[in-house]
Amino acid sequence: MNEFEIPIGGVVNDYVPFYFSPITSFTHTIYRGNVPLRSPTGDPLGMAHDNDRAFIVCGVDSFIGSGLQYCFSNFPLNSMAPIPVVKIDLAELETHVHWDVFDEDPMCALIPEIGYGGVCRYFLNKDSPPERQNRAQKRMAEFLVRGAVPLSHVACIIAKSVAVRDQLQQEVDASRWRIPVYAKPGCYF
Repeated sequence: MNEFEIPIGGVVNDYVPFYFSPITSFTHTIYRGNVPLRSPTGDPLGMAHDNDRAFIVCGVDSFIGSGLQYCFSNFPLNSMAPIPVVKIDLAELETHVHWDVFDEDPMCALIPEIGYGGVCRYFLNKDSPPERQNRAQKRMAEFLVRGAVPLSHVACIIAKSVAVRDQLQQEVDASRWRIPVYAKPGCYF
């Protein structure tokens, strides 16, 4: 399908997608128990659960000069209205993504350990003011990295609970990677 082709090559499924916020309509639908999981062979695995998810957090700046191919959109790539526009020049990031719907009060999902000041708690569309009419779609803007993301770009991993944090930290500690894992229930619904 042409709408899923990426200007720098390939199609959307060739890319690892990241959202600019942990509070989105997609994460909300997982929280509500509305996302079925399937194995790589297509077998049903049941519904996704909020407690089973962890956020892998990367800073956009870590990709500058990395040699990796990346791009970003102003709306989710599966959106047909409004139609997303994909850019590759990070100098356009500040003006291309609709940061106004990320930066309103009240804020939640703070991760001060990495300098993330959080995001507006509200993400759904509203009739007024007009700039909130597509808020849900704007909040699903994507940063996409072609192929795979090396773990050296991971700033931290966010878990919903201390128990999940401890489990993930044990796994990270058993590897050669020194990625911090934080329990941040405020990054979840």
